[in-house]
Amino acid sequence: MNKKYFLLLPLCFAPLYANAAEGKGTYYMGYLHEDMNQSGVFELGVRVPYSQFTEFNVAAMWFAHDQNLYEGINAGFNLTTGTPVLKAYVGTGLFGGQNKMCDKSYNNVSNSYDYQNCDADLTVGIYPEVGVELSLFGLKVATYARYYKTANRGKNEYSMYGAYIGLNF
Repeated sequence: MNKKYFLLLPLCFAPLYANAAEGKGTYYMGYLHEDMNQSGVFELGVRVPYSQFTEFNVAAMWFAHDQNLYEGINAGFNLTTGTPVLKAYVGTGLFGGQNKMCDKSYNNVSNSYDYQNCDADLTVGIYPEVGVELSLFGLKVATYARYYKTANRGKNEYSMYGAYIGLNF
């Protein structure tokens, strides 16, 4: 079975947990960016309230930085203000996945970079997170920031900010 399908498995089970929660969950798509190294994180996930003031999230993530590519999942826990329309939150999370480190060379013919000789390792990390979410008519829009700390060698700290859009289910 393809590893990427296995990584998306937690997203399939999240709606089951949402039925037991007070509120409804949210499918979301987000992007985080770091200016200093021009790296970014793209994630597809589910946010599920556990109570009025707490929620969990689980997401498949893809993170690119120069010659590194991370593919994996992250899971987090947030404390929220519990307000229905405009909600602030603070939390923490863990991520795990595969880190591919590749040799990068410029290809003059295609005018792009080629990645060759990739070495893959498993990696884990943690992050604190803060954000503000606006919720109207079943649609959620949020801005958030995270500080990633990874267990791999080389550059292993990333201050990132971004946004996500979500749809209630």
